[in-house]
Amino acid sequence: MNKIKKTFSLVLLVTILIYCIILAFLPNNVEARERTEDLTNLVNYPEIYTLVQELKTAHPNWTFTALYTGLDWNTVLYNETTAKHFRSVVHKTYTTDNVGDWVCPTCKMSDGSPILYESQWYCASNKTVSYYIDPRNWLNETYIFAFETLSFNEAVHTVQGVKSILSGTNMDTDTITYIDTAGNTQVINKSFAQVIYEAGKKNNVSPYHLAARIIQEQGRNGSSTTSGNYTYTNAQGNTTQYLGYYNYFNIGATAPSGSPIAEVIKNGLEKAKEKGWTNPELSIIGGAYFLSGEYINGYQDCLYLEKFSVDEASKCLYWHQYQQNLSAPYTESTTIQREYNNLGILENNFNFIIPIYNNMPTTASIKPGRKISLHTENVVVNTLYYPLTVRSGPSTNYGIKGKVPKGTTIVRIERAEEISSDGRYWDKIFYNAGSEAIIGYASREYLKDVDTVEIVNEPATIGAMCNLRNGPGTTNTRVKQILPVGTQVTIIDKINYKIDGLVWCRVKLSDGTQGYVAENFFQAGPVEKYKIDGENIIIAPNTAITDIPKATLVGDVLGTGAKVKVEDKEYTLVVKGDCNGDGVIDSADLLKVVKHLKNLSKVQIEKAADTNNDGIIDSADLLKIVKHLKGLSLISIW
Repeated sequence: MNKIKKTFSLVLLVTILIYCIILAFLPNNVEARERTEDLTNLVNYPEIYTLVQELKTAHPNWTFTALYTGLDWNTVLYNETTAKHFRSVVHKTYTTDNVGDWVCPTCKMSDGSPILYESQWYCASNKTVSYYIDPRNWLNETYIFAFETLSFNEAVHTVQGVKSILSGTNMDTDTITYIDTAGNTQVINKSFAQVIYEAGKKNNVSPYHLAARIIQEQGRNGSSTTSGNYTYTNAQGNTTQYLGYYNYFNIGATAPSGSPIAEVIKNGLEKAKEKGWTNPELSIIGGAYFLSGEYINGYQDCLYLEKFSVDEASKCLYWHQYQQNLSAPYTESTTIQREYNNLGILENNFNFIIPIYNNMPTTASIKPGRKISLHTENVVVNTLYYPLTVRSGPSTNYGIKGKVPKGTTIVRIERAEEISSDGRYWDKIFYNAGSEAIIGYASREYLKDVDTVEIVNEPATIGAMCNLRNGPGTTNTRVKQILPVGTQVTIIDKINYKIDGLVWCRVKLSDGTQGYVAENFFQAGPVEKYKIDGENIIIAPNTAITDIPKATLVGDVLGTGAKVKVEDKEYTLVVKGDCNGDGVIDSADLLKVVKHLKNLSKVQIEKAADTNNDGIIDSADLLKIVKHLKGLSLISIW
């Protein structure tokens, strides 16, 4: 009976070990919410992992916190759309490409046209919300500060920094002039920058966030909620004057869908009256306190989480959002990023919170509107006389980013798959202007297809899992595919300056696919595939017998334990990571190492299991095999 029990326990142990190994290779759905700076599990979400690695490589001082929400992707989308219409809205100017793609199909007037909220906002479609809520669309140089932790940081935040953000607005003043509740003009002998900085410090909130949020809410010239003198007229013609009340953050400035804008303003000023915000300083301090207590110190501590309440620790999933505007976190983040850059502090220590959902789509959600395909191909400017005009968007309504001389060879990185309303196909192009990159849109009628231009021809190996992008940079390009460690590429062009903090190379894969990779992700130096060690020939994974000069395989399997002849001498082969000798590195090799460590059975040739080459077989070797199988790092012979 004891023997049977012992055998059963052994089988059970091995079964559990196999189960654990299998789990190591499955995408991990997190059942419970977790915040962690340990990014190990992020490899199960390759598109997020590689985006974070690009940012970390460009900015070594930046740190990242993974927020595993434990929430199902489709459940989140339902709660941000169908569960509560107008919870998420999109501005009407965004929908010019294809209004049906952007706008909720349910929220329509009796004539079938979409309902407009406050005369300028549409209820967003599932596709639109999916695009904005998917972090993979925004983890780049321009929009990363939508994920910045919003607590006060004395090493980063200064009064001068706030003043820089306020430059060009009606708050760029040395003193604050306002109207009190008696209608008299009063002066506060402080600048708006000083007031905002003090409010941030007092409430443990980034003053840069406060400044950017005020501009987001008030515009650059203020609004009715900060004028200090607003008269509300109701439907019956009755008026109410709000004299000497201020609401810089528009807290409480909401109304049911379809309400006139005057109702929204009135509600915001009623909130100011209730709170006693009778001058700009009191309004800003009170608003900072509100943001701190209601959001930032309540697990809604980045712009993204203020809009999308998806951290269960906040105890207010979905409904507790600062604004309905889907684009708000990203438009605010561009202001912050620009001012950090102007202040020269982009390389300071910033932390970013990255939300992750269960059952996310395998690739980033597509932007509504134009139908496009990703390309990396040469075209030549084929204008009649004048240079090619490159615009910031796909129509002549957008601003000019630059000009490209006639006859210049450039790279098309995106191809329009349908004609635009102006009767043109607008393709996205990249032009290397020598010291800067111009990425924008050009009409296809002025682009002529040509063969690939290969400036250089250099073989390279991918040394860390990374993105293959359709163009150089992280901001204006998209990921075409993810390249695992060990991928062989040919470099066909190099850009000699940084774009989004990295130097980029155009590469070609073995199947002809082209794209751009940051040079930091190439293997440094040539990879040695074999070495002779006494009676053994030790080789790296994916080494062919032809890689060993004058070698002949004795038998059919190029695996650990096989015999190899080099001229007249015979050697025993050791394939690093191939612990069971079948010539393939897989979960069976992991199980072999586990059994070895548990003294259940021994690896026949221990050098094969010592994958990190430290002379010891332990859990570090298991991790090395796991990383190899996930495409995160190479197993080498040294």
